Amino acid sequence: MFSYRHAFHAGNHADVLKHATLIAVLRHLTAKPVPITVVDTHAGAGLYRLDSEAAHTSGEMTEGIQRLRQQLAATGTAPTELIAQYLEVLDHFQSAAGESAYPGSPFISKHLLRSEDKLKLFELHPTDARLLEKHVEQLEAQRQVAVLREDRSEEHTSELQSRLHLVCRLLL
Repeated sequence: MFSYRHAFHAGNHADVLKHATLIAVLRHLTAKPVPITVVDTHAGAGLYRLDSEAAHTSGEMTEGIQRLRQQLAATGTAPTELIAQYLEVLDHFQSAAGESAYPGSPFISKHLLRSEDKLKLFELHPTDARLLEKHVEQLEAQRQVAVLREDRSEEHTSELQSRLHLVCRLLL
């Protein structure tokens, strides 16, 4: 099994881009009246702490979310609408769990989904799967969110590929 642990990379530059894009896509899709299901085939722990030993081991958040916030503060520049939405989502979690709390894609997705939408989270790494289950329990959203300890990436990738034309049409 591949031993990737996102806790070492949370808040890095790729996370900023990925999460901002996720927010844009989910806001667009949830503006439509049809319920959606979000499938995260590599969910990780779902929620991270930027003051953790793992985060400081790599220090990648310094080139991601910390750099973004520092640049905005130093220049006094207003963020673009998309970055402002991303920062609003982060602020929501940080106001509840402290400023070093950092939501992963599962928590960002859950935050943006409507009650009729579903979220399927897959994680194979034993430690992260346990953490994900524990974090999702705190959401009290068991009917909306499913956590599965299995590798469904290939199955869902082929299913998504067959529906790619539909996804593209929904985004237009």
